[in-house]
Amino acid sequence: MLNRRRILTLMAMAAAAPKAVAHSFKIGEIAIGHVWGLPSDMRETQVFVPLSNRGQTKDELVAARSPICSMIELRQNNRYDDPPLTSIAVEPAKPVAMRKGARHLRLIGLSRPLKSGDKFDMTLDFLNAGEITVEVIVEDGSGH
Repeated sequence: MLNRRRILTLMAMAAAAPKAVAHSFKIGEIAIGHVWGLPSDMRETQVFVPLSNRGQTKDELVAARSPICSMIELRQNNRYDDPPLTSIAVEPAKPVAMRKGARHLRLIGLSRPLKSGDKFDMTLDFLNAGEITVEVIVEDGSGH
């Protein structure tokens, strides 16, 4: 049996441990991992959406929208001279990674600054699976 001192020690250790931020979503055969975005005091930011297809048929992320911005572009990289993607393929058994400097969603025309810890909704539209609204958590990106 745990004594009071040991219980208090365990509680203190749990409180001091880094918080695991794990939230995921699913629509049809599409699994969506931890969705996060970068802080920004500018008019745009980047959001990262890990995707995997657990089915047998290819799907595509064809659009995204959020009430906190005027538009969202699907991007292959950070280069402004490259046109946005028309879709992001989500092939069966081939996870789609998104990360800084590479594939991401660019939110343009932010209605407010975003700081670490903020949360907002974003709707993802898949060609076959349909639409799902996910929660985006703003993080500094050091853990990614």
